[in-house]
Amino acid sequence: MKDIFRFLYELIIGRPQPPMETPLYRNDIFPDVGGITLLLITMGMVILYYYLLNHFMRTAVFSHWYHWLAILLINAAIAFGYAVYYCRINEATPDSYIYWFAAANALYSAIFFLLFSMAVKWKSNNAAHTPF
Repeated sequence: MKDIFRFLYELIIGRPQPPMETPLYRNDIFPDVGGITLLLITMGMVILYYYLLNHFMRTAVFSHWYHWLAILLINAAIAFGYAVYYCRINEATPDSYIYWFAAANALYSAIFFLLFSMAVKWKSNNAAHTPF
């Protein structure tokens, strides 16, 4: 799992800077932030949108594409904030790399939100065709 997240993050933002912090990012920050973002934040937001807002409420209040887009953007913002927060509590050197990492985390959370949406939307009563 560590190698997957290391590959994904380094694909976009390159190796951690400064080089002495490479083990901190590769062993602690990348897998922890990636796992929490993927499994808890992104999957939680997908479940919130499709099942809590659009399945159990039985009204088509939140079933439009712009509601879905708003939840996706909230998901990306939470993922960005969590990445910055986790880097700070692990005492990573405060430099621009943290923010590039957080932006990459937000991008991956949006991509996985789309993928998870395609996987679970069919079961929703009101949003089975959202976003398309």
